[in-house]
Amino acid sequence: MLHESHDIVLRRTCILEPVKDCPFASEMVLNPGLIEDPKTGRLHMLVRVSGPCPEKQLEGCPLPFPIYFAYAWSDDGGKSFEFDLSRPALSPKIAYEEKDMWIINGRGERVPNYHNGCIEDPRLLFIEGECYCIIAARTFPAGPYWEHDDPVQCMPEWAKRPDSPIGNQGNVTTTVLYKVDLSALAVKDYENAFSFVTDLTDPKNGEDRDVFIFPKKMKVEGKMQYVMIHRPHHPDSYEGITESRPSIVIAAAESLYDFAKNKAKRRVLYAPELSWQGDKVGGSTPPIAMGNGEWLFNFHARQDETVGYAQSFMILKEVENDLPEISHLYPAPWIVNEADFEQPRKFSIPCIFFTGIVKREDTLLVSYGAADEFAAVMELDYNKTVSILRNYPYVK
Repeated sequence: MLHESHDIVLRRTCILEPVKDCPFASEMVLNPGLIEDPKTGRLHMLVRVSGPCPEKQLEGCPLPFPIYFAYAWSDDGGKSFEFDLSRPALSPKIAYEEKDMWIINGRGERVPNYHNGCIEDPRLLFIEGECYCIIAARTFPAGPYWEHDDPVQCMPEWAKRPDSPIGNQGNVTTTVLYKVDLSALAVKDYENAFSFVTDLTDPKNGEDRDVFIFPKKMKVEGKMQYVMIHRPHHPDSYEGITESRPSIVIAAAESLYDFAKNKAKRRVLYAPELSWQGDKVGGSTPPIAMGNGEWLFNFHARQDETVGYAQSFMILKEVENDLPEISHLYPAPWIVNEADFEQPRKFSIPCIFFTGIVKREDTLLVSYGAADEFAAVMELDYNKTVSILRNYPYVK
């Protein structure tokens, strides 16, 4: 099987391990989002962190481990990062009463707070020149999921009932959108750095992660629309899609508020089709503009519980009056866990999971989770990545 990771990987560096004397980051630190401020050149990072929260434990339920974001930054191009571990940059509310389970969105509407329990896997990106963070969220906090992965183990009983007013009885992952003020973030003014915009997925359609929105609108069916990539666990929950395995779906909508309301044109962009992809593929980092209507897009797949996750790349090509399509795809696990800090520890499944990407001249700086326990950065050779990828035109 093809394997050319050494042709493009320039370095791998672990930048943060669990911090035992930091209550909210003592258990796991992983899957950091990354973005560069074009005004200052600062690299901003949000790191998914978690620790035990005994003060929020429900009677009869396991100790909860809410998931937060911690802020980090680099002013030397990603060679080193500094971390603020004095407090979380963004925290879930962690309420348990029905009356407290609501939030006001960017339109002033009162909606269920699907990110009340956990905020996970930050994807930082620009949309029409504004900075946003796309967040995989859970309505209620996780328990010790590395020991027993049960999303409902820390839920109150009222929320599990079929008539639950918030409508997420399974505590499935729902993806939400926040706007980010990078100037406020830079001075650690967290209260003013984040503002909730809208949900991007609906828990009625099941688990939905790995969501990205292109930085510009595209003309689709005669209208300028936002284009979104996501990975529903059950793509066939959407009208017109028959694929049942977790796959990469592409969608277009006139408003960011329409994606969660199923007012979008959707189709499967890529489903598992190769042995190393097992039964799951999903996007990893926001698409990078290459010019001429092409986009470099990083994706992941999991072969099985023994081999685990690997990363690869594809090129997406804009199509006149339609959704982008795949033009090239590297058909093998291109980047896999190799460094000591990337090897399984608490989790038995090998995992290297890209979550942030920034193009800087001829390199790609990638932020990622290693072994589902550590935060790391990797530098890739951009020109070699694209040159190798060009050798693999994609044919459905």
